Amino acid sequence: MRNWKIKKILLFIFIIFIFPLVLISCKEKTPDDPNKDSNNPDDTPSVTPVGFTIHYKRTDSSYDSWGLWLWEDGKDGALYSFEGTDDYGAYVTFDFSEWSESLASSKLGFIIRKQASWTKDYDGDRFVVFKDYKVDLAGYYQIYLRQGDKTIYTNAEGEVADIVQTFEIIVQNNTYYVWFELNKDYKSFELSYDGNNLVSSDTENDPNIILKTTKKLQYSLGANMPDITKDFKLKVVFEKSGLTQVKYADKVSLYKTNDFALKYTYTGELGAIYSKNETIFRVWSPVSSEIKLRVYESGTPTSALINGVKTNFSFGNDSYQEYAMERIENGCWEYTVLGDLAGKYYTYVVTNSSFTEREVVDPYAKSTGINGYRGMIVDFSKTNPTGWDNVKIHNIPAQSLTIYETHVADITSSTTWGGTPENAKLFKGLYETGTTYTSGDVTVTTGFDHIKELGVNAVQLIPIFDQANDERADDDPSRTDGSKRAFNWGYNPLNYNSLDGIYSSNPYDGYVKIKEFKELVKAYNEAGINIIMDVVYNHVAGLDGSNFDVLMPKYYFRYRSGVASNGSGCGNETASELSMFRKFMIDSTEFWATEYKLGGFRFDLMGVHDVETMNQLADNLHKINPYITVFGEPWTGGTTALSSAPATQANMALFKGYGQFNDKMRDSLIKGGLSGVSEKGWVSGNVSTTNDLIKGLKGITLNNVTDPTKSISYVTCHDNYTLYDRIRAAGISNPDTIKKQAMLANSCVFTSQGITFMLAGEEMLRTKGGDSNSYESSYEVNQINYALKVRNLDMFENYKKLIALKQNNAVFGKSAEEILSDVEVTKNDDGSLITIKIIDRINKVEYIICHSNGLIKSLKLANLSGYTLYLDTLNIENLVLTDNMRVQNYQTIIAYKEITD
Repeated sequence: MRNWKIKKILLFIFIIFIFPLVLISCKEKTPDDPNKDSNNPDDTPSVTPVGFTIHYKRTDSSYDSWGLWLWEDGKDGALYSFEGTDDYGAYVTFDFSEWSESLASSKLGFIIRKQASWTKDYDGDRFVVFKDYKVDLAGYYQIYLRQGDKTIYTNAEGEVADIVQTFEIIVQNNTYYVWFELNKDYKSFELSYDGNNLVSSDTENDPNIILKTTKKLQYSLGANMPDITKDFKLKVVFEKSGLTQVKYADKVSLYKTNDFALKYTYTGELGAIYSKNETIFRVWSPVSSEIKLRVYESGTPTSALINGVKTNFSFGNDSYQEYAMERIENGCWEYTVLGDLAGKYYTYVVTNSSFTEREVVDPYAKSTGINGYRGMIVDFSKTNPTGWDNVKIHNIPAQSLTIYETHVADITSSTTWGGTPENAKLFKGLYETGTTYTSGDVTVTTGFDHIKELGVNAVQLIPIFDQANDERADDDPSRTDGSKRAFNWGYNPLNYNSLDGIYSSNPYDGYVKIKEFKELVKAYNEAGINIIMDVVYNHVAGLDGSNFDVLMPKYYFRYRSGVASNGSGCGNETASELSMFRKFMIDSTEFWATEYKLGGFRFDLMGVHDVETMNQLADNLHKINPYITVFGEPWTGGTTALSSAPATQANMALFKGYGQFNDKMRDSLIKGGLSGVSEKGWVSGNVSTTNDLIKGLKGITLNNVTDPTKSISYVTCHDNYTLYDRIRAAGISNPDTIKKQAMLANSCVFTSQGITFMLAGEEMLRTKGGDSNSYESSYEVNQINYALKVRNLDMFENYKKLIALKQNNAVFGKSAEEILSDVEVTKNDDGSLITIKIIDRINKVEYIICHSNGLIKSLKLANLSGYTLYLDTLNIENLVLTDNMRVQNYQTIIAYKEITD
């Protein structure tokens, strides 16, 4: 970064003393001078680009907390501070020498964000394509930005650059057209196809010209889809500035046609197809003109840019063998390498109209080296632990599932875990046995043993696939800058089919993470617990330059007016409705289910996906095992560009074989999610939500969908507050009251029809210190402190009983029809007491469940005569069940009796 005030002085000297001489020399050039820069108007001298300045203006003139997240095309990003302020606002200046040599001729991505968080000024990634702008006389591009405004200006007065706003192929009434629109008048243009001139500004009387003005052209291509492997090229010279721009037509509209799907949908196997004798490499990329395969000896490069810092790896190796791949059917490329390549790594080098020799990892790569830089060729027979053949998905009926959600590291991050320090935060720690914590004369189990003692039958791991993060351990010798491994939830996908090395004892070896995760699955399987994987197919960490984007520009993502749609709230959204991303999702989940024997999948922002894709995906998984559970968040993170039916709550009746989080039940209990923190739910005495709670207890979701297998009952998950913190944020300060309300909330969850879900640590009143969004806070904030288990051991015992009862399928495995006949849910006059009666017809038992909230208006009386106590969450000593007994505030009572019919 350079000082802008010094630059202004130098620029003044340049204009006064040197610029006149430059003008004289320019006048000696002829219009046909081949050395003249075509990106400059006739009356402007050619200036070599030196760098760029980004200016930012806020209405409140407050800049101290704001910064810029910048990244080169296809590379990692880093946070930069503004270096000063001037009459316009804040600014920061860079020389191109501080970046890679290619930046001046490519583009820079940027986000204006808070320095301490990911609060953004404008919700979306933006890019500066430098060759589309003019440099000033000192050689600097001037970029002007305004608060909350997505437009990029070229000066403080608000002028915008000359831009080709639209250049694309469109389809209307079964006719294909190519058309462009500029924001300013052109001086001339040339439109070519496959290198041959098609039409220009001088063309007259061409019957295919539908519309032609000084800013736009629409040209008919007829009824046949143009060849997707050939490009439409536009060269335009703008009238006022004289700037020349060269663009290639956007083909995204073609991708949505039946013609394209019929010709380019590939149904075979993709990726590195390994055998001991040969490996077949097959990748889908219809628009590319060349793809080369590189096979590396190592998964570690000699150097890499990590968080903006060049990092050297002493044992890295960049040697490779390169092979020219051949185009085969349906837009695929293929090459077969003879011999046993197991353990080697590979990439593709891709060339098309958007990228030239861009090296990317195969989207189908099944393992990766450090930080996901290179894909791995895997012999999975080398990864199976002893006894792996005996591991089978447990056939647990959906409504008997008790799902325990956790981050891999949360279980072992605290010093109270008591396990092997080297295994903390890793897969190995999550299945280490024999760990305990002692306080005074009380010793409790921790970690894996704690989970087994609790009795859940499913553990959901929030994302474990390869993420856009730094996987190196804190003591890694390559960390010469003193940096540490950062906590991350993992919702920033990089390589979907590879495990993330951050949970491996050796992130440099793609085999180690596979072996250790399979050991984890095996250990939990032997304990009767299925592993469920949290999947995030709705967006990628960064669209631009991602492997999907390079291999097939603009195919895998949705766009709105040429700009990436942001239905995920993360800057991009994938296009599940298109055949090859639909195939990818189905192939990917099948791979995880079969190779790792997973018991289920939880879909992040499932509403971004279309119903048809989700239906096909669930059906495919159930062909592997009908007990694989599939569910997701039936909402989006923003406004989606999906035109077909999305997998949202409104379309839940169309879901086939998968369910959704019942947020209506959550909100009825605690007013969670997007509710104001001061709002209270039923557990705190807000009886206006009683009817929604009764529906939730019957397994009924939004729009009165009555299929309980589609309802995921819960009050908390990794998002938002923990249950303790949510109740405290609502204004409840008495620790005893908080504990009772938390216990009551999950008592309702675990006595509902439908699938049951809880956040790890709620059984001991887990807190994150009031942090409502801890996705990158720290390991310390997110850790589970087992001292809380000692403190709340009675609560833990209550959870054990609730979980054990929930797994009785004869009680909580009712169909919609059986709920009508066997489940009765009633409330008292003021809605403060809910009573559930459930008939277990198999074992001839009737259960009665009483839930009492904190509303103190009248006596809460229940007839429990003749029943035997199973659980009293208040643990009242010598509690006697009578025909007219008082149910205390925040109390859950579960009792049972035998019946004769």
